[in-house]
This record gives sequence, C-alpha cells and structure tokens, in this order.
Amino acid sequence: MKKLIWLLSFLFLLISCSKADLAPITIKTSNGDVLYFVEIADTPDKMIKGLMYREHLKSDSGMIFIFDADHSQPIAMWMKNTFISLDMLFLNENKEIIAIYENAEPLSLKTIRPTLKPSAYVIELNAGEVKKHGIKPGDKILY
Repeated sequence: MKKLIWLLSFLFLLISCSKADLAPITIKTSNGDVLYFVEIADTPDKMIKGLMYREHLKSDSGMIFIFDADHSQPIAMWMKNTFISLDMLFLNENKEIIAIYENAEPLSLKTIRPTLKPSAYVIELNAGEVKKHGIKPGDKILY
C-alpha cells in the first residue's frame, strides 16, 4: 500500500510540474559549465511570487526572472516571505552577468540592487552556489 501511495504521489507531482515550467540554463564559468533547471518568472504574478514560501530548493534548481525587452531601469529585488537564502545573478540583454548579490537574507525587506545598470534577467540560486562554482561578473548564460 505504501508503494502505491508513493507512486500515485510521484505521478501527481510529475503531472503538476510540466516541463514547460522548467528551462535548462548553463552558466559558462572559468571553472567549467554549470547546469541548472530553472523555473521561469515571465509574468507579473510569477515575478511577484518568485520563490516565496519555499522551504528548500534543489541544488541544481533556481528561478529566472525575464524582464521586458525595452526595460531600461536597474532591477531591485527583495526576500519578503522567502524562507531560503539565495544568490542573485543580474544579467544584461546579452545574458552576461553584470552583478551578483550573495547570501540574501531570508525574510528581509531590504532592497537588493547591486548595480545601477539595467538588467534584462535575474537568476536566483541557492546561497553558496556562486562561491561553490566560482561564478563571477562577465560569465555568460546559455538560455
């Protein structure tokens, strides 16, 4: 019976998380390529919710925020209702990292704006991923 319940739970999880919800991204670092599977936040509702209320995030997972192509303002993030510490990568329209904010404090209302340059994308990963893989400004993202 336990196996049947586990199997049904697993199937429900697969059905509720379609592949369209995740996208592979590769970060090209001087230490080699790093692959993540990220959720896509490309609507106002998805951007507002972000990774709020999550208690954990798999080490190879994250979220990518995609801003309007004509976006010309610096991006500001926050950690409201976010229970896990995050590293944030700010990218320009060429998918090049222009700024990094490491170890964002969970549940903080502090404004996070590590650059005054416009960002086209922000990628959120588990805190420590930047240091672990040597991710730095200038690294490119394949998405």
